[in-house]
Amino acid sequence: MLFWHAMGGPLGEYLEDSLIVEFNETHPFIEVIPVSMGNYRALCQKILASVMAGDTPVVAQAYETWTSQLVRGNALVPLDSLMSLDSPEITERWNDDFFPVFQRNNTYDGRIFSFPFNKSVQAIYYNVELMDSLGLEPARTHEEYRQLLLALTWDGNADGDLLDDEDRWGTAFSPSVGMFENLLLQRGGSLMSEDGRTTAFSSEAGIEALQSIIDLIHTDGTARISSGYSHQNDFAEGTVGLVQGSTVSLAFMQSNWERRESNGDPTFTIGLAALPWESEKAVIIAGTNVILFRKNAPAVEAGWEFIKWFTEPRQQARWSAATGYVPATRSSFERPEILARFQEYPGLEDVMRQVEYAQFEPQETFWYDGRLFLSEAVEIAVYGRMSAEEALNRAAELADAELGSDLD
Repeated sequence: MLFWHAMGGPLGEYLEDSLIVEFNETHPFIEVIPVSMGNYRALCQKILASVMAGDTPVVAQAYETWTSQLVRGNALVPLDSLMSLDSPEITERWNDDFFPVFQRNNTYDGRIFSFPFNKSVQAIYYNVELMDSLGLEPARTHEEYRQLLLALTWDGNADGDLLDDEDRWGTAFSPSVGMFENLLLQRGGSLMSEDGRTTAFSSEAGIEALQSIIDLIHTDGTARISSGYSHQNDFAEGTVGLVQGSTVSLAFMQSNWERRESNGDPTFTIGLAALPWESEKAVIIAGTNVILFRKNAPAVEAGWEFIKWFTEPRQQARWSAATGYVPATRSSFERPEILARFQEYPGLEDVMRQVEYAQFEPQETFWYDGRLFLSEAVEIAVYGRMSAEEALNRAAELADAELGSDLD
């Protein structure tokens, strides 16, 4: 059976060479054939084209907006229909062990159409030795975070800028939708109105959230705009005190540290902490789910077996330990594979436990474009081409127009 995905690098290698190989060996009448599409855009295009051609894979990764479109097109098997025919164990595990955010995130109009696959949350990565030397601790609130960045920022030669090797920025980042979303939710804001008919991110909470990013860069002078993942390299070089990144970033940082050590370059101890918050604890969940296409009965049964197996606590703990993705089930946190990771990185459990109060982006198809409008707004405001309010209002107007088309 074909399984289309977009995992690459060491994450894709672990998926294909470890987990899928083991599944195939332990399920002699099923063969999962993984096919990587290289990136999510290509995967989305390939899935939609395969539905039009009537030649879909059996299983695939999918974001929520794609799933909504496929549900409307009657292309997917509702997984709760299989759960009701299966042993009670899977339904009990879904109800009692899967984190509530994943239960909600995979439900569409009251039906379960997907299971969580590769989910992550954001973390703060910091230089333990540097923080200890300055008598600093990870921030718990936004104001503490702002003060922490001021303390970490250092003009080493006192020339009034931070352009030299001996200087240090408090942090660096590529402005992103995810960063804005976390700040919005932590201020009690939301992405959508309660009735789901309009966006709500251009609220007072949203303007404050985006302005707080701008202030770190242009008012405090403690944050530097970076491109791609260059801020992680700067963090490794010691020219940045801390960075925010996905839980998956830890695997790539480890690889970077190993290369640096083999080259004789200096390294330091990586500390992890949960995100600071404002009026409430909140974090946005990222990543895809896994869906099952309507095929003949043997193919559907094979795909369902793989989905169930992959989301068992043992596989989830191993997947998390190897990649940094958040386990889908609570009992996974008790498995030795992930407990060993928690012992290696003491702050990692607090970071992973953010899933307890996590939220997710809109599932509706309009968000595919709406998210792009919001991403553009964040970038426009951070680079000073519009105020936070102007940029968010523009994005909301464009997104609401897309949403209105979907509702008509």
